[in-house]
Amino acid sequence: MSKQQSDNALSTLLDEKIRSFMASFVDSSRRLFVDENGTLVHSLEFGVYRERVVSEFLKLFSPERMGVDTGFVVNSAGSISSQCDIVIYDKTVTPLIRDDQHQRFFPIESVCAVGEIKSQLSLGQLKKALRKLAKLKSLRDSLHRPSYLYTMKAGGLYGSKFEPERDELDQIFTFLICESFTFDVKKNLQEVVDCYNEELPRHPFCHRHNVILSLKDGLLAYLHPTGALFHFPSQLMTLVNEHGEHSRQVQRLKHRLVLPTEAASIEHVRHFCTLFHQGLNSVSVFYPDMGHYIQSKEDVMFVDLEQTY
Repeated sequence: MSKQQSDNALSTLLDEKIRSFMASFVDSSRRLFVDENGTLVHSLEFGVYRERVVSEFLKLFSPERMGVDTGFVVNSAGSISSQCDIVIYDKTVTPLIRDDQHQRFFPIESVCAVGEIKSQLSLGQLKKALRKLAKLKSLRDSLHRPSYLYTMKAGGLYGSKFEPERDELDQIFTFLICESFTFDVKKNLQEVVDCYNEELPRHPFCHRHNVILSLKDGLLAYLHPTGALFHFPSQLMTLVNEHGEHSRQVQRLKHRLVLPTEAASIEHVRHFCTLFHQGLNSVSVFYPDMGHYIQSKEDVMFVDLEQTY
């Protein structure tokens, strides 16, 4: 990091927020919910506490129009996710729908990101969590010509084509944050990224995670052709041949593992914050037409009357 970067006020503040977040997530949570014998007590409250800590941290990098909550994601085809630790959604169009237990349900159209919050993860647990996120990501595939509410696509709100299987901007952003791995992620990296094809159904590349953050072990993201870290597993690129003809091609990106070289390093968390912010500002948001969710029933009679003057 250059001297100019280290003296940047925003960079300094970010470092303070990161260290405070890590201290709360790792140290404070264990002091509150682990007894003198090292045994976890009140596991439910322990998990809720950590989800709240993460939510407050992520709000620092979320646009003002987005909210951070927990609950279930649904689509109009009747599919529903398992409970999500973190759901980030567009507040301007998302209806407030809760059940009697105050669990909230989010239409997939206005969901921007979903995250899993974990403590210490084995290799098997990590792979299971990633497949859960992939399944959730697939909920957008059922949308048919949705109306764009927000997009960074070249066609804009009215000229863009919905292509979740090709265009990364039409997918939601998925992430996982944990305290640590109980395995060597560098040695097992290939097995981690192969988890999407281990069980049925097979998950296409567009359903893969965006970023995985272990506060202790490092960050797993992707490598852009420019050499920069990237927040999507692929990129839809426009190519121009020697005749000036344009074509669009999906380029799958390499995985990039960022490993801290010192125990006190927070550089991998800084990278996560950047990728998270970029991802949230990149994903498209659609208008959730509640008419598609609320099925009409033929148990009413219509009476029409012309207006008169």
